[in-house]
Amino acid sequence: MYDDQPSDDELSENYDTPSSVTTLEPETEVDTPAEDWSGPRCEKCNAQLKSDVVTICRRCGWYPSLGTFVEVDPNWETDTETDEPDAETPQKSHVQVWLELLPRWAWVIIGSVLAVVAESIVARLVTPAGSGLRTAWSLSQLLAGVLIAAGCHIFNFLVCAADDADFGVMDLFLKPLKLWIRAAQNLPTRLWVTNSAACGLTAALMSVVVIGGLPYERLWDWGFQEPVKQDLMGAVMDRAKQLDSRNGADNLEDAIGDFAGSQDVDPGADSAKQKPPKPRSKADCVILGYLVDRDGRLTTLLLGAAHRSELIYAGRVTPQLPDDELRSLLKSLEAVKSLVSFIPMETKATWVKPKYACRVTFGERLKNGQLRDIQWDRPLGGIATP
Repeated sequence: MYDDQPSDDELSENYDTPSSVTTLEPETEVDTPAEDWSGPRCEKCNAQLKSDVVTICRRCGWYPSLGTFVEVDPNWETDTETDEPDAETPQKSHVQVWLELLPRWAWVIIGSVLAVVAESIVARLVTPAGSGLRTAWSLSQLLAGVLIAAGCHIFNFLVCAADDADFGVMDLFLKPLKLWIRAAQNLPTRLWVTNSAACGLTAALMSVVVIGGLPYERLWDWGFQEPVKQDLMGAVMDRAKQLDSRNGADNLEDAIGDFAGSQDVDPGADSAKQKPPKPRSKADCVILGYLVDRDGRLTTLLLGAAHRSELIYAGRVTPQLPDDELRSLLKSLEAVKSLVSFIPMETKATWVKPKYACRVTFGERLKNGQLRDIQWDRPLGGIATP
């Protein structure tokens, strides 16, 4: 049954005859083989062979097992060729790793906030301490930051209320954090709102913490003078009644002579020994007289204070006020001048009626009620005397 099959010699003769099959001539261009290639090569075109299991040359189509050229599908080489290993990925730097930890919109907000902080530091360094320029810069930045933050907060509330009916008007004040959590969840949508609010809050905080120069005493001054303490008011009223009970200026001069020996105008002269510093205390005093320099500038105030329900001479102080306030105080004192002092004192001064009061700080109170190391604190309200 196998008589019709050709013998091995016949097959060999047929395969050695190139005309018996359709052949594919090799390409004229031959790639220059790599010098370090030690694997199998095509015996016709000397091309590199990827594997010696299937020995069909992908370039010229030479099939050594059959001893002939075969037609090679151009797509076969692409489909069956093993992928070359990718080039080694370069290792990322620490900066690239940190940059990839946060989304891009987060870095935008961080960069904007840092820019505001840097601007505040520069403003602190370039403006002199206590200057009007620093104060104006700080106030402008504080006002701008508050307005920007408040405007963004209101806009964010309107957006959230339009999308969610559960938000009410009171949430604008009672649940501000809830509104911004909702805004953060929708980032980077409306990134400019969140970024502007963050910059506004930072600007307001930096104006207070870093730039400084804010006149807190003027910001909290609403034009109301603090009332005088009741003990000083009572002592002044009692002294006024004593003077009213005496008739004529002669009696007043006699009273001054009687009490002048017990009133020490300069309490610091009696104490030669220096004591360790103590915490400073405050006292409310009434202005009894004043002194001016050659230029007519107010330099010294003579004060009275309450001691054991009586008005005594407390000492003198130099008012620390701006020039315009000094002129205003001097004008007010000139309007209430008096020929004699309200309490007996052996010194020369321009006396005034007890109409104006002030608050001072002192280091020590002597047994007779006088104050030592007096320093100016602030003016107080007026005193209504009969």
